[in-house]
Amino acid sequence: MATAKPPTARSREQPKFDLTKISARVDRVNVSGLLRTHNDYVMKAAQGLFKARNFEEVMLESMHAKSYLHELGIFKDVSVHIDVSRGDTASPDGYEVTFKGKELPRILGSVGTEIGQNEGSLRTELTVPNLLGRGESISLQGSYSSKRANDVQLKFWKSYFHTRFMKNRPELSFSIFRRLDRVDISHFQNTNMGLLTELAVNTDYPLPLSHSVQYETSIRELSLLGRTVPMAIRQQCGPKLASLVRYSMIFDQRDNPVFPTNGIMLKAINEYCGLGGNIAYVSSCVHGEVSVPLFSGIVAQVCGRVGVVKETKKTDYLPLSNLYLCGGPLTLRGFKYGGAGPVVDGTPIGAETYWSTGFHLWAPLPYHQVFKSFANNFRTHVFYNAGNFNTFSVDHMRTSVGIGLAFKLAERARIELNYCIPLRTCPSDKLNNGFQFGIGYEFV
Repeated sequence: MATAKPPTARSREQPKFDLTKISARVDRVNVSGLLRTHNDYVMKAAQGLFKARNFEEVMLESMHAKSYLHELGIFKDVSVHIDVSRGDTASPDGYEVTFKGKELPRILGSVGTEIGQNEGSLRTELTVPNLLGRGESISLQGSYSSKRANDVQLKFWKSYFHTRFMKNRPELSFSIFRRLDRVDISHFQNTNMGLLTELAVNTDYPLPLSHSVQYETSIRELSLLGRTVPMAIRQQCGPKLASLVRYSMIFDQRDNPVFPTNGIMLKAINEYCGLGGNIAYVSSCVHGEVSVPLFSGIVAQVCGRVGVVKETKKTDYLPLSNLYLCGGPLTLRGFKYGGAGPVVDGTPIGAETYWSTGFHLWAPLPYHQVFKSFANNFRTHVFYNAGNFNTFSVDHMRTSVGIGLAFKLAERARIELNYCIPLRTCPSDKLNNGFQFGIGYEFV
């Protein structure tokens, strides 16, 4: 009598095929679903496919081409179909790759929230994508915040991903904007209306960097928010014309933008104002972070920020809106926003130079293995902050220590609830001894 034996683990294994040994070539690439888009705008997607020499390369290049088509910003969805090549011109190992895309509608609208530096705002946007058939888009954006900043912007931009500079991801944009910034602690608001031109590009050599070059011309008008305002602020009221060039550079090798466990981030913004108009200054601000893993999920992090703004020969004063307000949950914990800087008649006015540093020990929540992915949105930390203004010495340096809990918001920003203890202070400082709440995307 025959006895049936249960299948062994080896017999249940599916046979594996080495796709690199299956010779293949692509005879034809089709992109369907193009309604408004010109054919030459998507031709770059086929370049890598025609270089494939086996079936594995065909599959990998098909996925790369699909990602590329998504990055062009013209499709809502893209699917890939690989079939045997047919017809009189078909080669023996030939395949035909077809991308079926669904273009974005002519008008897109969105309403949502936006996280700023210690503020949140309601944001609405109306966009016309792929306006002329080669990735051009135009949008009307508006945001409202009851706390500080409100802005309206009409923006036209065009990417050049379809050119030979595809790897550099160049993008050119033109904007008309109006921005209102309220500085309640200094009893003034600044209205900025003007034009902005920007060229954004990435480079890989010698380091992977993101660059942005902007030219802005605008009318800035400072107005008062109260009656008892110091003369140092009153004398800057009224409209003024600004014309400036701004260059920013970002180097980011962190493994996570919110709770990094390893990596370095460096960001620098430089401005020169004085190409025209009656406002002139030179400013530079640098922010850096270094994270190093230790043990048991604990991460050591060092953060720092330095800002400098100086007059030029064309002016003898600096605009208040460009001075640095020191203190707050994002820069110097344990002090109120603007509470660790220069004061005139009891009113903070901002500093020409400032620096701040932060030393952190980040750790996951206790029993984070039990809550798994939910617990990954939280971190605890102990910190030490130090900073000063209008001098780079440690004389009259402000310091604080504390412990807190942080929550991640959509891989972009975080919320902190900290218990702060100011250590070194000055009589004019405005302290926040105890619990302090902060929300933003760049902390020190």
